[in-house]
Amino acid sequence: MFKFLLINFIVSLIFVNSEIYKPLLLPQLPFGEYRINYLGLTRCTAMPLLVDKILFNFYLSKKSANTTEIRGNLTNFVQFDDSLNLELNMAVKDSIGGWKDNAFVFKQPKACTSLKKLFGEAWTHVMEGVGVYNATCPIPVGLYKLSGIDTAVFSLVNFPKTYFYGVYKFRFFFTKNNEVYGCTILVIELKRPWENN
Repeated sequence: MFKFLLINFIVSLIFVNSEIYKPLLLPQLPFGEYRINYLGLTRCTAMPLLVDKILFNFYLSKKSANTTEIRGNLTNFVQFDDSLNLELNMAVKDSIGGWKDNAFVFKQPKACTSLKKLFGEAWTHVMEGVGVYNATCPIPVGLYKLSGIDTAVFSLVNFPKTYFYGVYKFRFFFTKNNEVYGCTILVIELKRPWENN
């Protein structure tokens, strides 16, 4: 009996510690570090109080299997400055495919300064991508063309580095005196770092 237990113990020990049986730990927790899969970018339409003084005409362009760029243009009919408010409204996609609005709501005065702070290190890359070098607030009236900003630069923004996995719709808009001067919608999926597209 003792020999049988000793043999089972040795076999178990060899099996557990062998290089062949090294389990890959990939926990399926709902929260953690993530990578971003960009799904869509569009201008808001049919929004109440939208006066279109800042026109976002952005779209996503797939450059390769792993690289996505933002292209298009931005037209400021008014100066983008701190007289505007920055607002962010996030919706989360539920298990049956519908959107739950107002999952996160953010409103900050001084839109230009707030956006610069939110973008952090990405601010310079984004501004240079639209042709504004040494950008400070305000951003003058004009037409700004995006020749292609790699979405990887947005890993530098001041957002949490861990979050709940899922599909999110962000609506960024700029307001003043209860009017919406400009609005754009970004749809992303937060995935576990090891998950495939």
